[in-house]
Amino acid sequence: MPLSPLIRVLTSQDAPTFQQLRLHALKTAPEGFGSSYEDEVGRELSDIERMLEARPNAVFGAFTGTELVGMAGFTTTPKVKQKHKGLLWGVFVHPDWRGHDLGKRLTSAVVNHARDHVDTLHATVMAANLPARTLYLGLGFTVFGFEKDALRINGQSYDDELLRLDLR
Repeated sequence: MPLSPLIRVLTSQDAPTFQQLRLHALKTAPEGFGSSYEDEVGRELSDIERMLEARPNAVFGAFTGTELVGMAGFTTTPKVKQKHKGLLWGVFVHPDWRGHDLGKRLTSAVVNHARDHVDTLHATVMAANLPARTLYLGLGFTVFGFEKDALRINGQSYDDELLRLDLR
């Protein structure tokens, strides 16, 4: 295993490998995402290509050679009154690569990118996901809300914490 996977912005050429890792994430860690495997499995590759090219939005990937082993996304809204806010989404590191600081490196890449585009970065974390929660709080995010029963998967409820990071 290389010691330091390359972190870079994904392009439309990365759509197949992104979709493969995203579907793996949604299937193996469904409680960590608002989307579901069922929502995403039929998504057209052309839609993913367009999403990966839309700026200032960006998806950062961690690569070991040509293999995508981690990802984290940034998006903004077209709504004029909310353009000052961005969203961190879809953070996932393949289980084989956890413990290599990739979650922190990917999230930091999103934060650094967001600084050029928004004043505030929002994120959501499952309240019981202590490693992710610790990561975000360690990067300066603060909790500003709690949503009980935010997700329900196979009859089980999951609570979310709403986070924000002031960038200005």
